[in-house]
Order: sequence, then C-alpha cells, then structure tokens
Amino acid sequence: MKTQNTFPVLRSDRLVLREMRETDLELLTEYLGDYDVAKMLCSPPHPFSLEDGQQYLLQALSGDLNDEIHWAIEHEGQFCGYFKANYLNSYPGIGYWLGKPHWGKGFMSEAIRLVLTYLFQHRGLQTLQTGAFCCNPASLRVLQKAGFTIKKLRTNTCNARGDEELEEAFLMISSEQFSAAIDVDLPFEDKGLLQ
Repeated sequence: MKTQNTFPVLRSDRLVLREMRETDLELLTEYLGDYDVAKMLCSPPHPFSLEDGQQYLLQALSGDLNDEIHWAIEHEGQFCGYFKANYLNSYPGIGYWLGKPHWGKGFMSEAIRLVLTYLFQHRGLQTLQTGAFCCNPASLRVLQKAGFTIKKLRTNTCNARGDEELEEAFLMISSEQFSAAIDVDLPFEDKGLLQ
C-alpha cells in the first residue's frame, strides 16, 4: 500500500470530497441530529448535540492519513455528508452517510466511485470491507451497484436506537470486482479525479 502525506481531495462533476472543516459543524450536527440518518449508523447517539458534533469533527481532523481518511462530501459549495476510509493498514473499510436533504440524488453512488477509485488505484489496496444494516436497502443497493458482495450476516449495535442490535450485512469488494463493476480502463491519474 502506498502512503499519503497530503489530504486527497477527490472531484467529480457534481461533488468534491475534501477535508472536514470547522465550518461543517452546524450542518454536520443538524444532519446527524436527524433520527432518520442516525438510526442507520452504529456510532452516533440520538439526540446528537453540538458537543457530539464537535467531538465527531475533532476525531475526523486528527486522523493519520496513512491509516484513515475522513472526507466531507460537498455539493455546490455546501456540506452534505461524510465518507471515511479507515484501518487502511490492516482491514481496510469504508463508512458514509448523507444528510437527508441530499438523499435520492445519486450522490453516494458518485462518492463511492470516487473513493474506491482512489483507494484501489492510487493507494494500492486490494480489498475493502463495510457493513450496512439490512433495514437500509438503499445503502445495500449503492454498495452492490459498486461491486460489493455480501459475505455474511451478523448483528451490530445502533447507538441511536438505544443500543439495539440489528441485523447487518457484511460486504467486501476486491479491486478486480470494482474494476469489473464500473468498467474502469484508464489509470486513476488519467481520470482527473484527484486534485
């Protein structure tokens, strides 16, 4: 795996995945304060306070880029969600969420393509893993469309639901599966996504 010393800003026609900023705090807190968002994630509590948002932002800004990357998803200059890649030196995985006003616009499919292209082609990862609650079919569709396959079902705890245990799909993807799913023929640098 290649190392990373500067923050990787990723761009598509509609999105910029950039480093988190303190100015994201208000919308981050608003979006994670929405139960419909939080109930599909493991960690965030509900209700989600400004102090929770500050802690979330601090954690995102203090990561080691060689092992974890925390992107803000931005559309037309506005923060609209979050994407992380973590455990890059051991069991690489991804996690993400979008604020509810940005659902149903194809943003997460676009963001996943950007991040997976970066991780597989620029960072040289061979596989990635993730989980999605089975009660979140939209997330499962996005992941499977990108080439992820369900390896097993397990349970995981949802903090926002009072630590309720939910059935979760554990998914994996290889660089070969991703290339086949999106039919990538050009090297990453030629796609102009990393700037």
